[in-house]
Amino acid sequence: MKHLPQLLIGLLVATVMLAFATRTVTAQEKAKGEKAKTAQETKQKERPPAPVLFENERVRVVETRIKPGEKNEMKMRGDRVNVSINAGKVRVHYPDGKKEDFDRKAGSVRFNKAGTSSTENIGKTETRTVIVNLK
Repeated sequence: MKHLPQLLIGLLVATVMLAFATRTVTAQEKAKGEKAKTAQETKQKERPPAPVLFENERVRVVETRIKPGEKNEMKMRGDRVNVSINAGKVRVHYPDGKKEDFDRKAGSVRFNKAGTSSTENIGKTETRTVIVNLK
């Protein structure tokens, strides 16, 4: 835990450097993401927006918390870097019906390309993740 602030600062510096290579999301991709929502996901209780930890013209850093059994909305997300604050087990759902399960370890870092997805906590504890969204 004592190295976590240094890890996050190092990650932020690396992300800002990567931000120069970001790409924009087209209107078509956004429309495709909206069509992917099912009736069940539309009825799903809306989660409050994730608290913003830092934001500038290149990046937006938020912290997400997902309780066991909870699932966030299916939507288009840009390029991003995820830093797992604690260990947990999640399932990522894609609009085509494909699913992927991940065992996240505390302190693990993962880069996600832009795409439409939804994340479900299939573990027994709340997952906490710092997400660095590239603009």
